[in-house]
Amino acid sequence: MSRAKVRSAIASYLENANVEFLSTVKPFPAKFTPEMEFYSEDPGAPKGVDSGAILYLYFASERESRIALGGAHSGKKEVTYEVVLDCFLRSTKKKSEDAGADNEAFLDSLVSAIRADRNAGTTDGTIFQWGEGSTNGGSDIEVTSYYPRQLNGMGSVTQVYSSVRVTVIEIINA
Repeated sequence: MSRAKVRSAIASYLENANVEFLSTVKPFPAKFTPEMEFYSEDPGAPKGVDSGAILYLYFASERESRIALGGAHSGKKEVTYEVVLDCFLRSTKKKSEDAGADNEAFLDSLVSAIRADRNAGTTDGTIFQWGEGSTNGGSDIEVTSYYPRQLNGMGSVTQVYSSVRVTVIEIINA
């Protein structure tokens, strides 16, 4: 397995998890993100939706631990990734309080999606578990969110930055 396969599995799962207000999942931050990528282009989306979120994946750390001995050519290792979901919600609503409320709905929906499937949609063992902490304990899911702030002055968009940290475990033969 590899970081790339785990990253791809998480991105694919979140893209299809029906997270409220989530428009785009990007495996890596782009140099430039067009403004309209924040807002859903789904023709089935309700008309007048004026808040949308982009999520970027960041692997903050990776650790390995031997969990099963198997001789010279087999055995198991637990690979633990600390993954940060960097979330940016933008809203054209007039009140920043409304943008903040949309951000809370987005975060609640995102955390619910993580809780809903501890394998992040994988059936091939790519992700043994996520959102369940590590086998040595620790936090399952950590959410940090900041105040809504206006971009480009009065009458423009409001942005809220949040980060969701989740432990992802992969079991490999090594």
